[in-house]
Amino acid sequence: MRVSILKECDFTEMKELFLDVFSNEPWFDKWDNEKQLNSYIKDLTENNNSLSLALYDEKDKLIGCSLGYIFNWWEGREYFIKEFFISRKRQNQGAGSIFLALINNILSTEEIRHITLTTEKTVPAYQFYKKNGFSVLKDSVYLVKKVPE
Repeated sequence: MRVSILKECDFTEMKELFLDVFSNEPWFDKWDNEKQLNSYIKDLTENNNSLSLALYDEKDKLIGCSLGYIFNWWEGREYFIKEFFISRKRQNQGAGSIFLALINNILSTEEIRHITLTTEKTVPAYQFYKKNGFSVLKDSVYLVKKVPE
């Protein structure tokens, strides 16, 4: 397996992989609006501080992506992962852990000190991230507020 910056020519394949992963268990996202999906993906991949990484298998097939942003902080640079996904056919086989290890190698050469992300405690991803060295920050909380219509 290998990791590289996501190539523009892989955009369609990445979007299909994203939909397959997040439209199924345990997420069941409903991306019914193609324009909204394209805007979301562009927001993740086309900003000045975007970092979109791709995992390719032994046959050079795209099997995973990490879409996020690089931020500067007083402790140094950090990579915020907004979306991390592995092909459902390759989940629970170590591909995600290998991907994170390969990402660590890339980030360390770019002098990025931290990886941050959010996930739900009730999905398997939570245990996956904990198993791969992520920890819950004791004094932090993720807040959300619905804007009234």
